[in-house]
Amino acid sequence: MPINDLLSRNYKQFIYLGLFIVLSIPLINPIGLPVPIDQTTKDVYNKINSLKPGDVVVLGSNIGASIYAEVYPQYIAVLEHVFRMEGVKVLLVGHGVEAPIFTEKALNEINAYERKVYGEDFVHLGYIAGDEAAIAGLCRDIHGLLKVDYHGNPISELPMMNDINDANDFTLVIDFTASADSQFWLNQAYAPYGTDVAFGLTAVKVPDAYAYYTAGQIFGIIESLKGAAQYEILINRPGIAAKGMDAQSLAHLYFIGLIILCNVRYFTKERVRI
Repeated sequence: MPINDLLSRNYKQFIYLGLFIVLSIPLINPIGLPVPIDQTTKDVYNKINSLKPGDVVVLGSNIGASIYAEVYPQYIAVLEHVFRMEGVKVLLVGHGVEAPIFTEKALNEINAYERKVYGEDFVHLGYIAGDEAAIAGLCRDIHGLLKVDYHGNPISELPMMNDINDANDFTLVIDFTASADSQFWLNQAYAPYGTDVAFGLTAVKVPDAYAYYTAGQIFGIIESLKGAAQYEILINRPGIAAKGMDAQSLAHLYFIGLIILCNVRYFTKERVRI
């Protein structure tokens, strides 16, 4: 069928079929389109690269199904990077009810339990209820707040926790969320203890976070799926975020092509004079 006839009959199903094909190609076979790296993402990467043996990284998470697509790829990329740093200790904290599920999923995806010794190199504390009060308690006295970890192990019996008592022992905190709980870490870790803090956020939360970034109160921001793809490129581990950005870019080009095609059709078709 000639393209003019196809456009004039407004066959929407063909447009959606084309979109399906365009989105499927990079998800099945990544293209590797160039991804510019934001300075905010690079700052997080450089900060982790500067860590020394014995440093403690706290990864806070409020990841749930509603923000999985944007934030989980950030989380797993940063987790992989931290696990590559020799001698760095990792403390995993959940302040969302679904967070521990996705934390364990990420740990299993990077084979954490085979690569590191649980209790010596990393600890998963699980979900801590109480919002900002819980974060405040964690920063003030971990052992006073919690008695067991996510797996039911007594905190006092985990070798890594012997040297971690409060936020003075945290080298840095990175919080992955879509809600105001990122502010909790600024209030309870950065302000009283001077702990370095960064955020991994959904796109809608980034404008708010830039105020803290430009003021020097946070050292970096990973922005949505775009930031996750950038981080995957930085650590040389392209994953679902890089594929997603390929798909998004091709979809944009597809719709730009449709707009051009429709305008060409409009200006070249025969007009009926009245």
